[in-house]
Amino acid sequence: MKRTLLLLSSIILLGYSNPKVFVLNDTEENKYFVLELVNKAFEENQIDKLPLIVIDGIPFKYNKKQDTILLPLKKSDIISLDFLNKNSSRIIYNEKENDGAIIITTKIKHE
Repeated sequence: MKRTLLLLSSIILLGYSNPKVFVLNDTEENKYFVLELVNKAFEENQIDKLPLIVIDGIPFKYNKKQDTILLPLKKSDIISLDFLNKNSSRIIYNEKENDGAIIITTKIKHE
């Protein structure tokens, strides 16, 4: 009985501890490119559920209450995608940013 209860509580905790779903403004084939990398970083404990998104040095504002966040990019726009762990993102961006950061560098020229 204790084992069953422990197993069920673990499943519930894991089910609610997933990161947000970040999708690209792209075709179905490439839409989930960022999501796959984010999930891997989350599993490796590099980032937490609500990471800061930084696109070309500018923090991307998104509604942290929504489950799915549409990034205004296509896979072909992205040059690199890197992750900052929780401590680094807090030091670099703000002490309130405790969930890590996703750093996206693009080919798009900002004016």
